[in-house]
Amino acid sequence: MVHELRSSLEAKNHINEKRLAGLAIANRENANLWGYVKRLLSRIEDMSSPAISFAMVHYGEVLDMLEPSEIEIARKSVIIKLYLDGTCIFEQEGVLGSRINDETVLKRGIRETLKHRLVEIRFSPV
Repeated sequence: MVHELRSSLEAKNHINEKRLAGLAIANRENANLWGYVKRLLSRIEDMSSPAISFAMVHYGEVLDMLEPSEIEIARKSVIIKLYLDGTCIFEQEGVLGSRINDETVLKRGIRETLKHRLVEIRFSPV
């Protein structure tokens, strides 16, 4: 279940409490994109083993966690970050808009990044 966070503190707690934490930063006012990303991350969360705990937050709530260039990207699209033990190890800007393509790209990026950290992850079909 992808949690919707309401503050920078909630986002930081999510990152620090989970070994593998995913955080999507997007514009909640873009309801179509917000819903699409939430469904996408929910599917990936359900497929991942060990589990990745995903959450989403409105970019305006986490301005202190973003670089100036990231603010504009998150306002227009989405930034998806993966944290391992509290450290950001993977970042993807934007989505392609095709569920199959977005799932494939995101899973491949996460898998390859974790492999370099000697963490094996599997994605089972949902």
